[in-house]
Amino acid sequence: MARRFVSIWFRHLTTDWFTLRQPRLRDVPFVLRAPSHGRMVITAANAVAEGKGITPGMVLADARAITPDLEVSDDKTALAGKLLKRLAEWCIRFTPVAAVDPPDGLLLDVTGCPHLWGGEQAYLEEILKKLTARGYEVRAALADTPGVAWAVARFGKEPYVISSANHLEALLPLPPEALRLEEETIERLHKLGLHRISQFIRMPRPSLRRRFGPHFLMRLDMVLGKQEEYLTPVQLIEPYQERLP
Repeated sequence: MARRFVSIWFRHLTTDWFTLRQPRLRDVPFVLRAPSHGRMVITAANAVAEGKGITPGMVLADARAITPDLEVSDDKTALAGKLLKRLAEWCIRFTPVAAVDPPDGLLLDVTGCPHLWGGEQAYLEEILKKLTARGYEVRAALADTPGVAWAVARFGKEPYVISSANHLEALLPLPPEALRLEEETIERLHKLGLHRISQFIRMPRPSLRRRFGPHFLMRLDMVLGKQEEYLTPVQLIEPYQERLP
């Protein structure tokens, strides 16, 4: 049986959590802040704030200049990690293998599970429906490797259920950020004019290693299924045993 994985992306994980406790924040520009090098910096922004050009990493004073009526709360230390662990434990109702994928996602090994919900499309839709009902804005994708599922959930377009035969086709139009590379490598790719995976995925491997290093090839092999990516479930599965007296 082919392995199948789901990647879930919580687009506004921490601001959604605050909004659940203060529903009025849903329709106003809202951000979280934390001190950094003597300045207050935005650590998370809701969809309304992002629509006004406010993004994480921006200095709070600059954001207030753009949007004077900005709602602000202090970020909570380790909040995202705690939320993801709790959500991963909740997802065990869909699969026994649910892992945290920092800073804003989950990875599920769903091999053998979707047929219980009537197929992969219905299975993915049920996960999204349940998480949306809990108050989180989410995107998710289902594929043969965690890397393809992660890439499509964040950068792809529908359909979000990728068949085994269409993995490469789903990856080709995506940006190099979809490969979970280091920021330095991504900047180097863009400087070379490589803005899509299709522009470099068929380059000779020695050339790619020389230019971008072994970590680049490892990520490429993971997304293509040439190297296995292991998930660490939030609850370890007890090995099945059967004994005869």
